Amino acid sequence: MSYTFSEFQCPLTTSIQVGNKTISNRRWIEVSNSKIKVDLAPLPGLHTESLEESLEDFKAETFNTPSALFVKECFEIFTSTQETQVESNDLFYIDLNLDPSKVAKDLSSSIYKIKIGRNKLAEESIWLKEFINSVPEGIKLRLDGNRSFSLDSLNKYLHGIDFKKVQYLEEPLQNVMEWTSLERFNELDLAIDESINRRRELDFAKYIVAKPTFNISLKDTLKELALENQEVIISNSFDPPNNIKILKMIAAEGEHICGLDTLKYFCLEN
Repeated sequence: MSYTFSEFQCPLTTSIQVGNKTISNRRWIEVSNSKIKVDLAPLPGLHTESLEESLEDFKAETFNTPSALFVKECFEIFTSTQETQVESNDLFYIDLNLDPSKVAKDLSSSIYKIKIGRNKLAEESIWLKEFINSVPEGIKLRLDGNRSFSLDSLNKYLHGIDFKKVQYLEEPLQNVMEWTSLERFNELDLAIDESINRRRELDFAKYIVAKPTFNISLKDTLKELALENQEVIISNSFDPPNNIKILKMIAAEGEHICGLDTLKYFCLEN
């Protein structure tokens, strides 16, 4: 089969921190088989492969990288794509310079994913506690810790926080096996992301955050949606438009609000 390759780049509306990388623009390679278009788009700081390495992997048909494997599986599964309307959580970064109660009262979506553990933990915990207390009824929160916490630091961080509005805590611990040693673990549901390959072993996790362009293959994602072993949240790795379109089609097959609200960070008009 023949393919065409087109490279794209656009600035982000604001710089984002991914691992040890600060990213201010996004690069990707659009691959077309004349029926659908899919993007090779490894995210620096998250994926181990570079954009050039993912292209080489795809052209060599070795598919050792998640970026190339996603494109391959999309071509195998889909003969067309379509715009699909799905509800997504809003991505939210804590800014300790802002008034938490005012920020909370300005919320307008039904569910937010909040990155935690990126500031001084004691100060952030106080901010988050006031923020959650001010969040209007009916709004749900997903707290994403990205393995930022030791068991002791997470126990201190969560002290006094009201969990009634928290849907889940996403893999906050450096050692996920310590989850059941958390003082308040029975008040919270756990979602796994970084440890998704251990999902059968981690049966105490209620949710899995599936990123088919990174942490789980597209075919395995579809299997998980069918098996219903754990609740599946479809998410992404700051993916470009073609991939988001496909991920929304997949998310529409699930029962949960997805995590695909990242194109707002792309200055696509440029």
